[in-house]
Amino acid sequence: GEIIINEKYNLKDLTLKSLHQKIAYVTQRIYIFNDTIAQNIAYGQEFDEARVKEALEKAYALEFIESLDKGIDTMLTENGNNLSGGQRQRIALARAIYKKPDILILDEATSALDNKSEALIQKALESLKSEMITITVAHRLSTIENADAILVFKEGQIVCRGQHADLINECEEYQKLAKVLV
Repeated sequence: GEIIINEKYNLKDLTLKSLHQKIAYVTQRIYIFNDTIAQNIAYGQEFDEARVKEALEKAYALEFIESLDKGIDTMLTENGNNLSGGQRQRIALARAIYKKPDILILDEATSALDNKSEALIQKALESLKSEMITITVAHRLSTIENADAILVFKEGQIVCRGQHADLINECEEYQKLAKVLV
């Protein structure tokens, strides 16, 4: 009768507000504010420059940010039109990391990215595994291949559960997805 988050928090002891503070969410379509990179990362939180840089580093975005003339003080246009799609997505991931969540939800967050950008985000997610629970919703199998557990849904029901290697051999629905995406 209990739900424990990250072996730390009993759901019964949390308010809705405190639960929301433990969750960060990154979608396919992200919003970039007409403000500096630093303020876009710290959005809604108290600003801390060192924490901004740490979040950017964990999102594999610090290198490209530091190559900009004004670094984290670079102004972004509304919707981030002065960034590539992969750069915007890494800004969104850094924003989520800055929040220091216990649960990170990615909803098709890499579906529109090129292979290089997706690889950088996958690298970031792999390094975050020990810090937070990561839930990734994806149609692209490359996005979830290294997940600890993959749930395969059909018509709203879980039809298979396991890791990539097991599912590719044992789950008919997963095999269909793999064939369609090859």
